[in-house]
Amino acid sequence: MRLLIAAILVLGLTVQAARAQPPASGQGNTAGNPSRAAPRESFRMPASEQKNIAGNPSWTAPQKPFRIYGNTWYVGPHGLGVFLITARTGDVLIDGGVPGDASLIEANIRSLGVSLRNIKWILNSHAHSDHAGGIAQLAHDTGAQLIAGAADTPLLERGGHDDPEYDDRFPFPPVHVSRMANDGESLHLGDLVLTAHATPGHTRGNTTWTWLSCEGTRCLHMVDVGSLSAPGFKLIGNARYPDNVKDFEHSFAVVAALPCDIPLAPHPDMVNFWARVAKRSRDANALIDPTGCRAYAKAARANFEVELAKQRADTASEK
Repeated sequence: MRLLIAAILVLGLTVQAARAQPPASGQGNTAGNPSRAAPRESFRMPASEQKNIAGNPSWTAPQKPFRIYGNTWYVGPHGLGVFLITARTGDVLIDGGVPGDASLIEANIRSLGVSLRNIKWILNSHAHSDHAGGIAQLAHDTGAQLIAGAADTPLLERGGHDDPEYDDRFPFPPVHVSRMANDGESLHLGDLVLTAHATPGHTRGNTTWTWLSCEGTRCLHMVDVGSLSAPGFKLIGNARYPDNVKDFEHSFAVVAALPCDIPLAPHPDMVNFWARVAKRSRDANALIDPTGCRAYAKAARANFEVELAKQRADTASEK
């Protein structure tokens, strides 16, 4: 009997010890932080998306990272705005490029002497594959939480499928949204403050992000303008996004009214970014353009109104 009791005790201790062992990966349990779970390996890029990326070579073209102003850095490929904002309390990354290109962004960040694990948040401008495509990998490699516009959360978590405009043509690895940002909400990471401005239309949750960057006592308003274009969009009678025209009109007004010293964008050419960068060698303030946000909103509105008038005329002629 004593031998039997001793055997039971030994067995019980063995089971408890096995339960107490850390996961074999050495990275701890990721169940409580889905952003650290490995991205789905089953993702396959469809031919439509491969063609779209191949037709826009700047989206994957290497670009040496550089300081924009203060604690704001450019870390993306040449044709896609990906921005790093550094702070003592942790860093923030905005957007993630196309699927499969996270390694370029990560290499740029490391070349600045910044540890990937120092990135606490990844913000998304909108849930399209050229800006959200690498976020699942980046979230896994950094352990950062993804924060996005509330209305884009479903689209991000289903990997771009069932997009109101693109359907399933441009998917990306699905990614868990840790926190949904509402219009006008300010996010605090220590003394770093970023504010979300809902600028729907391009997507329902399209978000313009603003923050201050300082050099000494001079602080400037940084604005990562959410895209205000409607390339090939169905603006009339769109049952999947019936309020798209009203949303676009709202967003033009929002962007035009923002305090804006250095306009940035998911596509740098939206705000003539590279033209301004080229002038920095002879003008240290070349990136500063207080009229840039208004100018972009005005141009985007004009293009939108031309397309809207065309679609209205086409619809009328069909009746």
